[in-house]
Amino acid sequence: MFGFVKRRCIIERIHRTADLFESLENRLMFSTVPVKVLHYDSKIVKFATSAAGIPGYTPAQIRHAYGFDQISFSGGSVAANGAGQTIAIVDAYNDPNIVNDLAVFDNQFGLNAPPSFSIVNQNGGSALPATDSGWAGEIALDVEWAHAIAPMANIVLVEANSASVEDLIGAVNTARSIPSVSTVTMSWGGSEFESFSGTEFSNQTQLDAFFTTPAGHQGITFLASAGDTGVFQGAQWPSTSPNVVSVGGTSLFTSDNAGTYAGESSWSGTSGGLSLYEPTPTYQSAVAAGVGVRVTPDVSYNADPNTGFAVYDSLPDQGSAGWLEVGGTSAGSPQWAALIAIANQGRVLSGKPTLDGAAGTLPTLYSLYGAAGTAAYSSPYTANFNDVIDSARGRSRVRAGVGYDILTGLGTPKVASVVAALSGAADTGPGGIVNPVAPVTLPTSQITGAMLSAPPAAVVGGAAGVAKVLVTNTGASFSGAVTITLYATTKTSLDAGATALATLTIPKLSLKSGASRTETVKFTYPTGLASGSYYLISSTNTTGTSTTPSNSIAFTAVDITPPRVDLAAYFTGGAPVIVNPGHATTANVVVQNIGNVTATGSFSLALYTSLDLILDPTDTFLTSLNLRKISLAPGQSMTLHVRFVAPVGSSGGTYNLIAATHGVTQTPDLNLLNDVAVTTTV
Repeated sequence: MFGFVKRRCIIERIHRTADLFESLENRLMFSTVPVKVLHYDSKIVKFATSAAGIPGYTPAQIRHAYGFDQISFSGGSVAANGAGQTIAIVDAYNDPNIVNDLAVFDNQFGLNAPPSFSIVNQNGGSALPATDSGWAGEIALDVEWAHAIAPMANIVLVEANSASVEDLIGAVNTARSIPSVSTVTMSWGGSEFESFSGTEFSNQTQLDAFFTTPAGHQGITFLASAGDTGVFQGAQWPSTSPNVVSVGGTSLFTSDNAGTYAGESSWSGTSGGLSLYEPTPTYQSAVAAGVGVRVTPDVSYNADPNTGFAVYDSLPDQGSAGWLEVGGTSAGSPQWAALIAIANQGRVLSGKPTLDGAAGTLPTLYSLYGAAGTAAYSSPYTANFNDVIDSARGRSRVRAGVGYDILTGLGTPKVASVVAALSGAADTGPGGIVNPVAPVTLPTSQITGAMLSAPPAAVVGGAAGVAKVLVTNTGASFSGAVTITLYATTKTSLDAGATALATLTIPKLSLKSGASRTETVKFTYPTGLASGSYYLISSTNTTGTSTTPSNSIAFTAVDITPPRVDLAAYFTGGAPVIVNPGHATTANVVVQNIGNVTATGSFSLALYTSLDLILDPTDTFLTSLNLRKISLAPGQSMTLHVRFVAPVGSSGGTYNLIAATHGVTQTPDLNLLNDVAVTTTV
């Protein structure tokens, strides 16, 4: 087996494992010489166990630094957020906490949940692999930051059984076969060069076909991190594949808390250089003239752990859990994948197909290059990329120079320009498949599951639910682990667009042939789904076996409505409030929750007198009630008796009394237009 190193670097702890050697399995026809199983280095210098003092760049700062917050489509009417696209993330092993960790990350930074987030194994099934705390941290980085940059893109996490080349490539093959996927990101790889053993990974070229768009599929761009072992350790695969966008690393500097770009230098840990086996692709002819081989990286992104990203990972790894500052070139690959998803969103809006990596994305990126001293250097090259150039005092013995280099490639993106170039590029078709691999047909799980209970007719997101699943042994006597995963989907079959609700793992299930038992799966209806009718589907499989899961649908659909608080204010009674100037009286203001969940939190009210019906700076402030605690069930109301004094010196007549209310509730007030009440006073 050929193992792969994760690209993340977590600041604060240093962990090193011994170099291991194993023989490659013959079934993929690799060389049988010993191949190094790579280790990874995890480094943490900052972490926090609570939201206070979170280390690392925030999504808003990164979006501002690279210019993601400066782009939109259709004349500014459509947000550039990856809507309609699906990003596939391929990693090894399982992170059992990733759904909850992403929710914590989103809540902290004010992000909505992805429209769809699904997790499958390397064969597309629901029986997930064993947990590995190191890879779980990698998964947290990849998922959270792909979502942070393209918050409305769907995400599919494909988890390989191990870090072997066979399992990871199997996961890539599954990812590229999912119909909705348009980008695949891989934050792992292995060195081509092993000088101490004299062995090489020369058979890597056989696997280039896996990084191409399947026939009949929409265009897919494949991206991989360039590596974290420095340029003196050689270029790393799969980023050296000519079908993959290789992402190197920089150190990003900003000038303020908003994330204003202040410059970059190359990160000394980034890998890059000349491939030992891949020839120069046509798109690199201008930057690698006379070299004769593939050169990496293609582009770059912030990767220095000392200028890292805020990541939430609740699974303890080497003594640390919670908020971490994370770096490594693995941070750039998922964020460049999000950039491609945004460009594909723009392409689809204008009637173009999604980008094929080898035929569209890579040629377009390199078409923007211009060598120093030419007119093309300032435009289009440096109009689209930050040309990262190290000074003589750079930390690396090799310094990033003017134009393309093996530390930062073309440079980091000036996002508005790069997205415009990619979304407007000429239509490109799939790159085709070389030596296609026949699909694998897996046997059906002998343990099947049938949905016994029908869901309620309608629920509000966040409500608790229970599903009854009849588990039956259809084969010989069975004793082993079984996993039941429950999904919500708008379709009557399970696909990558389904939303996972809960997973029940039965460590040891013993059933005789033909025997059955009922299992109860407790779950919470998701809050991030759009209002609509959803089917519940259970997916049952034996754990740790290569079998197709048994899927069962509850044919009665449930209407799921997002939780909503809507506080409406109005005055009681129809008669005007009568008061003399300088005298006191009371106005009665009713606040009612016309939403569908309890409004819990605090409430403030300010009272004004006005000559018109609109609250503006010319109105006279009368009094206020600040931070009153509230807990209003749906439909429930409360009456506030607000005592005020009519302004001294006011001339007699009819005025408008305006109550401006403001609720700070656990579920935010959805509609602010009905928070202002108006009545008359004489």
